[in-house]
Amino acid sequence: MGRDSNMNSRLQIAYFPFENKSNRYTDNFKKILLQFGDVAEAPPLKKVLLQGAFKRYDVLILNWTDNNFVNARRGTVSLRGMLKEFFRIGVYKLIARKTVFVRHNVYPHDALGHHRAKATRLVELYEKCFDLCWVHSGHMAEDHRHYVPHPLYEVEQAPSAMPAALVLPERYFVVFGRIQSYKKIDRLIEMLPADVHILVCGTCSDQGYKKKLQSFNKPNVTIMAEFISDELARDLLVHSSGMLICHSDDDMIVSGSIVFAISIGVPVFAVETPFITWFRQAVNDRMIVAATDFADLIDKMRMYQARITDQDIAVSQAHFSETSVTAHVAATFNRLDLIPAASGDLILNEKNVT
Repeated sequence: MGRDSNMNSRLQIAYFPFENKSNRYTDNFKKILLQFGDVAEAPPLKKVLLQGAFKRYDVLILNWTDNNFVNARRGTVSLRGMLKEFFRIGVYKLIARKTVFVRHNVYPHDALGHHRAKATRLVELYEKCFDLCWVHSGHMAEDHRHYVPHPLYEVEQAPSAMPAALVLPERYFVVFGRIQSYKKIDRLIEMLPADVHILVCGTCSDQGYKKKLQSFNKPNVTIMAEFISDELARDLLVHSSGMLICHSDDDMIVSGSIVFAISIGVPVFAVETPFITWFRQAVNDRMIVAATDFADLIDKMRMYQARITDQDIAVSQAHFSETSVTAHVAATFNRLDLIPAASGDLILNEKNVT
């Protein structure tokens, strides 16, 4: 049965991971979920089993748990990780009326070679253990997978956070986010001509890869392998010619860096992926400059002249806005019989009033 239509009883929502200091996505999504009910951390498996913490939740939502299907050091499917996660969702289904899996990738980034296909099949089997799956790209929506937009990042204007010692040319492009080998930043640097300047910034836990990037020692490549606050990232991007997305392998559903750039109205340059094709067809075809490969990407960076309008930015930001995400979440909660359709409309009306 669904809940009382007067919504006097707020949903009890369990969410994982409850904290993620390196990515505001988690906080942004919890903020949206708080409109529907009380949000708590999904209890650790040991706590449920050893302490009998069988608190009953209306819905339990998991992110990135499929990463455990792959051994990060070897790039191979992990039997232990696979068994753990299938067991975990089995236990969680005992303490939650409904379960939702947020599928961020086709397969975990760390998978290598033929293990990518194995990991993909595992994730597809895993997501069917849940009552519903959310994806952040319309091209993946089918059957029990439902599209929910990736929420915008809220980055307030603040006094300049730019380091005084940082010297950049008038025209430069930014690669922003965690610096990892799967993103193939090294390939872009290797091909980069002297007249195109890029700034690579973000944390890097792989010291070997960091040294590889630094070893190119190109004067037109600036590397800031360190924590970059959202405020500094905003400053770096608004003064740039655009955001660069190097990663175009078939594991990626959507890059949070693309949404970050759209959040502050900066164009994105990327090699074509299914998400980018879908976004340009369904949302806006001018916020993202798509290329066929790295050579084409560099050509488009060289020739680009700013052509996005305030209307382009407004349309794109509206698609990922809190109101839009809330509406999509409400539709899926209604499908799960967690709330009646009228309750979702009430939440949206309250948002529009405030």
